[in-house]
This record gives sequence, structure tokens and C-alpha cells, in this order.
Amino acid sequence: MSISSSVIVCTRNRPNDIINFLDSLEKQTTKPNEIIIVDSSDNALYKNSHFLENFSPEKFPKIKLIYKHTKPGSAYQRNVGIKVATSEISYFFDDDAILAKDYIKKMNLIFEQKPQYAAGMGDIENIPPKQQNLTEVLRKIFMLQRIYSSGKFTWSGMPTHPYGTKKFKNIEVLSTCLMGCRTKILKKNMFDETLTGYAYMEDCDLSRRISYKYPVFYLPEAKIKHMESPKSRDKIEENRAMFIKNYSYLFFKNFYPKNRLKIFAYLWSIMGLFVQALIYRNKAHLKGYVKGLKNFLYNKTSIK
Repeated sequence: MSISSSVIVCTRNRPNDIINFLDSLEKQTTKPNEIIIVDSSDNALYKNSHFLENFSPEKFPKIKLIYKHTKPGSAYQRNVGIKVATSEISYFFDDDAILAKDYIKKMNLIFEQKPQYAAGMGDIENIPPKQQNLTEVLRKIFMLQRIYSSGKFTWSGMPTHPYGTKKFKNIEVLSTCLMGCRTKILKKNMFDETLTGYAYMEDCDLSRRISYKYPVFYLPEAKIKHMESPKSRDKIEENRAMFIKNYSYLFFKNFYPKNRLKIFAYLWSIMGLFVQALIYRNKAHLKGYVKGLKNFLYNKTSIK
């Protein structure tokens, strides 16, 4: 008997995106056993007739359909989905993801054949082409986020992503736009609800905690398109403030306690963010970084 799977999708105020996602999920050659929609929309999706037509037993026969309407918060909503999931593997996708028709089939096969892996993810096929420019040089020098990379955390605790690379490999960094994890492990390693709202980098926190204990894989043959809906995205200044605040919180939670010398790498990366913003004269980024650091330093919450 093949391995069972749940699909958990959190959404907020993006009904067209979730319907497009469900269309791609319907086309999967291997169907999930259950689909869990955790919705925090101002106008609940269960009142939307178009959504109900697409999230129905007629469209998904013999699949358990679960709908929850909750308060907003990505980490909170994902935990709601984890608590009700009953399958062996739980997949997380963003509501603006479009899955290749064999995504779940290919991922399930790895989980079945390689039981040592706790979690894994596929590849995003519509990422920008690989470039060699000043931005990429700065990201490497200051150990900042980047793609076409190893999928490991840098010394400063910044995530790098393997998107665009061609070989199956062990990684440390997972993204909730396309990740899968053994449900029994998820239930022991929930998302950190200290990270509220859009909860930037909550997937980095979860994957760091899991990858300390278990191997994690990247499967480039399993593909999605990430459409990155503009709706409900934070404004640039607020986005950068949340990013640097959450990065700081997660560094001191996951990296600093294990090696205090990494504080120098953290400070180096923080400087790199400001250098990059100054070079490109990006006032919104600069204001956001200052705002986020002030928020972290003067309004600290306890690190879980």
C-alpha cells in the first residue's frame, strides 16, 4: 500500500489563487488522502460559491476535505492544519502555487524508498535565471539569502535555497511553498507562533530544528510554479522590517546558543543588508531594517 498524504494550504483573501491551486491539485497523478484548507480571509471562503464548487466531493471524490476558518497568522494557521492532519506525510503549499501533475507522486516515492528522510521539497521552475552581478556578489560576501545554492544555512544563519540546481541532495532549508514532512515529526515540531502575521522565515525556523535531528532532501524533478500573488503581500518597508526582526529572533534562537562565535557572522550579515540597501539607494529597505532592528531590540519576546 502506498504512503498516505495530506495537503495543507493556508490562505487569506486570495480566493482566485486558492481555486487555481485546487485545479492543479485535481490533476495530480497521485492524489492526497486529505486536503486541509486553513482560511483566515475577512470574507470566509465557505461563503464563496465558486470556492465551494472547487473544494467539493465532486471534484475530489474519495478524498477527505477539511476546512477551517481561523484568525490570521501563517504559523498559527499551519499549526491548525498539522493538528488535524492524519496521513503519514503532510505537504505544505502556498495558495499561489501551481503543481506539476506528478509532484506528489515523485515526492511520495522518495518518502517510501528512503525512510531515513524526515522532510523534503522539490524545485520552483519559474525562478529568475542565474545571474552573476553585483547583487549576487554582495550576497555571497555577506552570507545573505540566495538561490542556485546548497540549500544549507550560512554561518550567519541565513538560508540559501537549492532552486535551479539539478541534483538530488541533502539540504537544511525548507520552504512552506512546496515542502513535505512526516506528520508524526511535524506534530512534535510545530511552527513558532511567536512569529505572527505573514510570519517571515517561520519555515526556516522549522526546517532548522528538524534538520538538526534528521536528514532532509531536495528533489529537483518534482516541480511547481510559484506565482507569487501580489494580493495580501506586505509593503516593502514593513516586509523588510519583519524580515530583519524575524531573522534576528531566529538567529538567537537556533544558532547563537550552539556557537556563540557566530554572533560575528550575524553582525556581518546585518551590515551586508545595510550595505546592499545603501549601494542601491533603497530608502524603503533602509527604513525597514532600522525599524525591524529597533523592534527586535526594544520589544523582545521570549525565545522559545
